[in-house]
Amino acid sequence: ALPRCAFTRLLFGQSPSSQKTFVMASEANTSTIEEPVSETIMRDVRVVGRRLGLVILPGITSERIKAELRDWELWGPLFICMTLAVILSVESKDKASLVFSILFIVIWLGSAIVTINAQLLGAQMSFFQTLCLLGYCVFPLLVSAFLCLIFNNFVPSTLAAVLRVVAVGVSFLWSLWAASSFLADARMPEGRTLLALYPAVLFYLSIAWMVLVGLRPASSAGVPATPPAGTTPAVNETVASMVVSLVS
Repeated sequence: ALPRCAFTRLLFGQSPSSQKTFVMASEANTSTIEEPVSETIMRDVRVVGRRLGLVILPGITSERIKAELRDWELWGPLFICMTLAVILSVESKDKASLVFSILFIVIWLGSAIVTINAQLLGAQMSFFQTLCLLGYCVFPLLVSAFLCLIFNNFVPSTLAAVLRVVAVGVSFLWSLWAASSFLADARMPEGRTLLALYPAVLFYLSIAWMVLVGLRPASSAGVPATPPAGTTPAVNETVASMVVSLVS
């Protein structure tokens, strides 16, 4: 069994440097217990915005990645997951609760599976640090969901279908690029980076497919249109003639 300190580092990524920083902050009386709630919220919002910037522009130095991930949090990934789930559930209408539940489970369970796979392959990152960065990398797919809503409402149907595919495809590649940039800094053993990226490809591809399918207009989502009055007999005669010709 793992020692307690090793298991704690595996989950939370505690390191001597972070513990030293915590001690120094405590000695300097930088406690945030007495600060206003609005200041606490704005500080968390700034942290989330800064980390979203790392996903939008993932080509950054490894030192900055380490500095950001040392103090991990799950508020940003939770906000991204909830927003994307709400968008898809509202568009599905009749099966809103089912779509919300499925997407919520796919994101968090998929992130956990990708994280455990990376840990088993020797990634030098804690469980929650990897979970945090994978959740932030879903942000490009959230942007593509908003773009699909715009295309459905303001663009002709044929052009909108093409734009949806392009937007979701680009966002999928962007999410994968950001995740690969983060995982490349995890100091994987040589030859195991691709093995760690393969589940990430499936993870982001499944979310991209749900966005693409879930945001189709109702007319193209497989719902049959009601035939005009007076056309049913003609259709029945056509089907009957086809059956007779096949039998004969």
